[in-house]
Amino acid sequence: MQLPYPQVVELVAQSQGRVEETLATLTEPQARAASALPGWSRGHLVTHLARNADALNRLVRGVLGGTSPEMYPGGHDARAAAIEEGADRPVELLTADLLFAGRRVLDSLRSVEPDRLDTPVKWRRSIPAADLPVLRWRELEIHHLDLDLGYTCLDWPVEFVESTLDSQLPELTRVAPDLPLPDLPRAELLAWIVGRPTRDGLPELPAWPF
Repeated sequence: MQLPYPQVVELVAQSQGRVEETLATLTEPQARAASALPGWSRGHLVTHLARNADALNRLVRGVLGGTSPEMYPGGHDARAAAIEEGADRPVELLTADLLFAGRRVLDSLRSVEPDRLDTPVKWRRSIPAADLPVLRWRELEIHHLDLDLGYTCLDWPVEFVESTLDSQLPELTRVAPDLPLPDLPRAELLAWIVGRPTRDGLPELPAWPF
């Protein structure tokens, strides 16, 4: 399910909006409480989403300016330190940070002209610039679930489920060719693939991303 670049960007904008709606009612106790990710509070997770937006914005600005920046200057340690430093901020600051960073990367993504979409970008591997909104889309949709505030995989947009399955099922086959796929609804199948299983007894998977 190959979606046109402008359509993906607008779907990312919708995902950003849904996260903003969830955070609009976030309380201080909820922000300090554990998220669905081991070792992270919801404050950690919101901060991560904001810093990921900054990192992807850095890559997009590199595409626009003809440079090749690091996604996270200073590497994993600097990334982790920034998340830890921001996790305990008041809810108003957590939310404002995510709104600003998330909307800014959307503006940058909308600025990428068609003739720049094949520009190679240094991510975990080399990817085309056309894939940058997909990376943000995954962060928003999967971590919205991880906030554990009522949003589940059954709330994922069909376009997100189908396009992500189209790209990740071949990757799963590559790394685990003999693994049987469980008979699950499509959204639950994707949740299992990305390490968020919805029920017990499912086959164990290699860590995602593969």
